[in-house]
Amino acid sequence: MPQNMDRRKRNIRKEIYFTQKEYEQVQYAMDQMNAPTFQFYAKNQLVQGKLVQINFPELKNLRVAVNRIGGNINQIAKHANENQTITPEELAQVLDLLSEIREMVAVKLSNAERKSLRERKDKEIRTYDEW
Repeated sequence: MPQNMDRRKRNIRKEIYFTQKEYEQVQYAMDQMNAPTFQFYAKNQLVQGKLVQINFPELKNLRVAVNRIGGNINQIAKHANENQTITPEELAQVLDLLSEIREMVAVKLSNAERKSLRERKDKEIRTYDEW
């Protein structure tokens, strides 16, 4: 360690290695943030950045429901293939199930999207130089 490191305000040093693609992503993010240097960007992201863990229990429940509906549709398709016929009621049932899937997916995704946008809008951004 160089001798003048003891007198620095920030005297802990860390190194990081990137692939070319990773570094291009970092450079793009720096441009979006208008970060003057990598050090400025890195300190900001490491100290102020927010680790996001996506947990969508509603979407997991939606997946279960879609799987169940898919099972019903498969049973109707198997029946139609075995008997070479499908009644208008069975066809209507399949179309209703597909409509139900579309509606459920659209509602859940739009709710998750709105929540995500609200969280991003409410996020306070500070730079490390403001501490």
